Parts: sequence; C-alpha cells; structure tokens
Amino acid sequence: MIQARIRKTFPPRKDSSAFSLDVDFRAAAGVTVLFGPSGSGKTMVLDSIAGFVRPDEGRILVEDAILFDGEAKVHLSPQARNCGYVFQNYALFPHMTLRENLAFAAERRPRLERHRRVNETIERFRLAEVAGRRPHELSGGQRQRCSIARALIGAPKVLLLDEPAQGLDAPLRAEFYETLRQVRTDFQTPILLVTHDLEECFELGEEMIVMR
Repeated sequence: MIQARIRKTFPPRKDSSAFSLDVDFRAAAGVTVLFGPSGSGKTMVLDSIAGFVRPDEGRILVEDAILFDGEAKVHLSPQARNCGYVFQNYALFPHMTLRENLAFAAERRPRLERHRRVNETIERFRLAEVAGRRPHELSGGQRQRCSIARALIGAPKVLLLDEPAQGLDAPLRAEFYETLRQVRTDFQTPILLVTHDLEECFELGEEMIVMR
C-alpha cells in the first residue's frame, strides 16, 4: 500500500502562473493510473515518491514505512526508498550491456544471489538472446523490457512508470501491455502508471486518479 499526501508550490515563470501540486491518495497492489494532461503534475508525484523532489508539506508512506514527512522533517534519499522507476527515455546505461545494466541494479545483493537474479530476470523478460547487447543495439520493445526488468530486479516496494508506452508503435504498445499484465500477476507490487492516454487507462488501470 502507498499512502501519499503531497503539496508543493512553484513560483510563477514568464510563460506561466504559479503552480500548486496538491494530491492525497492511496494505492494498493495492482495498477493505479495517474491520468491527466501535460503539466498537471503527474511526473511530479512519481518524483516525490521516489525522492527526487521534496514536497513542501505532506506525508508519503509505503508499507507503513515513512519516506517523507514534512512536519517531522523526514526525507529519505532515493537510494533508501527502494522504489523501482521506469523513465520515459528508459535511462539505461549506454556503455553497459543489458546484462551489466541488470547486474548494476542488483549490486547490493550477495554475488551468487545477484548472478541468480540476473539470469532469472533475463529469462522472465525474454531477453536471453540480446543479453550481451548494449541499449543502442536493442529494439524499442527490448529496451523497454530491460528497463522494467532493471526496475524490478531489486525487489522494490513500489514500481513507478512514467509514460513508458510513449512513442511506441501499435505492436510494441501491445507487447508492453502484455509485459505489464505479467508483472502485475507475478510481483504483486503496487504500480503507479503515468499517462495522458485514456485508452491506456482503461486497458491497464484498476484504479484511476484524475489530475487537473
């Protein structure tokens, strides 16, 4: 279970007025969609949960562990939060092979366990044939599966997905939907999915939070 009460205000800029993010929600295991237009603060919510942004006020808990508490001055670092994050551009290390990307994400595990986890994850996400390739040698769907695999290999308490299907053609989008359904079934991890695609909401979401 994720519990998030987040408030953050940004000063006005030349091209816009002041912006205030104010959300309060709970999300259980399964896919919860953050739906809304660009600029409504969807990614800011993910970044606040992951620890990349510090809210002005509020409280964020995952499985009763406090990640942020404005009143108590608690703000855990991103490394201490155990959140898996899949960015829009996948953010894979370009100089590493797919296998090395996964091994890096599991580096806190003992060596034998890390080796086992990497092999199991490669098989689970159907990446064995391309495990020795670097990101620029992979297709869009393969990079996406690798990014999700890397986010999950450390057994995170929550998986955050920031418009992961953006820019994918119809076959790759369908492949992503299949992958995410399998992740939902296999891992029983709360998943927050950011999108402004209404069709994607109804295809994947079990609950939807509409942001304006």
